[in-house]
Amino acid sequence: MATVFKRDGSPYWFACFSDQHGKTVRKSTKTTDRALALRMSLELEHAEFVAKRGHASVAAFQKVMSDISEKVIGEALPSQSIREYFQEWLTFLPRSNSPTTVRRYTNTVRMFLDGLGKIADQPLRSIQARDVEGFLHRRLQAGLAPKTVITDIKSIGAALRRAERYGYIDRNPVPAVKMPKGTSTEREVFTLDEIYKILQAAPNEDWQTLILLGAFTGARLGDCLRLTWDNMDATHKVLVFKQAKTGRQVMLPLHVDLLNHLTRLSKTGTVGPLCRSLVSNIQTGKGGLSQGFKKIVRRAGVDLMEVTGLRGRKFCRRTFHSLRHTFSSILATRGVSEELRMRLTGHASRDIHQRYTHLNTETLQQAIDTIPAKTEGG
Repeated sequence: MATVFKRDGSPYWFACFSDQHGKTVRKSTKTTDRALALRMSLELEHAEFVAKRGHASVAAFQKVMSDISEKVIGEALPSQSIREYFQEWLTFLPRSNSPTTVRRYTNTVRMFLDGLGKIADQPLRSIQARDVEGFLHRRLQAGLAPKTVITDIKSIGAALRRAERYGYIDRNPVPAVKMPKGTSTEREVFTLDEIYKILQAAPNEDWQTLILLGAFTGARLGDCLRLTWDNMDATHKVLVFKQAKTGRQVMLPLHVDLLNHLTRLSKTGTVGPLCRSLVSNIQTGKGGLSQGFKKIVRRAGVDLMEVTGLRGRKFCRRTFHSLRHTFSSILATRGVSEELRMRLTGHASRDIHQRYTHLNTETLQQAIDTIPAKTEGG
């Protein structure tokens, strides 16, 4: 029979009860109210009895502990289901993430919850590493590249880190899951000659602008699309903008080929997006433009380096994002320091809000000028 007792030197009552194996358990109730401590002791013994008879569930235990918590501190334990928690987490994402990132997280959560089935409606505290591991295996069996699956698991981990931090769960189960190994999907770079061939195959000026921006600023596709004439500082011949993914403010001197192209376009107007006819793709996702870029590359006779991954799934090592790698790679081969390359591509910049000075602009411009221009023979 459950009871309570006090220890010398402690103001609190201790619960004394038998667990499901018949072993006597003694736990501090952290309360000085004897009646309340006795209630806690009885409830804990009852939970052990339920477990012994094989009728225990996480939901049952959580209800017991939530009832006790409400009586002790006047506040019930969080009782959200896994589904409810993840849906709540998604509502906070737009505050600090780009629309593209929010869409990716949303799709990952939807697939994760669908895979859990009825488990998704169990209390959040019931989530275990095997649930995450099951999601990982289902994604791999569907033919997804390991790198893509790892990104999915990291997304689930980000949500559960918050739950752990807020005390909704005792421990984030994601670190216990072994990540997969497999075919690398690292992007290959283009040569300058290939970039100029791709430019010649572009169907219109907006595509030429987009390709030049990717190749000679190293900006991501979404950032290139968002650039407007207001981002261009004609006096210093630079582009100044905030990266959507990192929130970093970057200042990019213009390569002579890009500068000449924009100067020519400016004769017909300097208002609105730099890639006016393509900018609407920001709202509908980048898949269309990514595929459009591949068509241009094929038209130019340039190899996309298509490879076959797991379960016969094909992917290209050369995509629009390869232009970002190309930009950094060319700078490296021209002897530009890693610090300057990181600054130009917006990686881990320490001076987000620093105004660019003449020396600052000149140093970065010198780095850009190491890239040969088409007029110099590419």
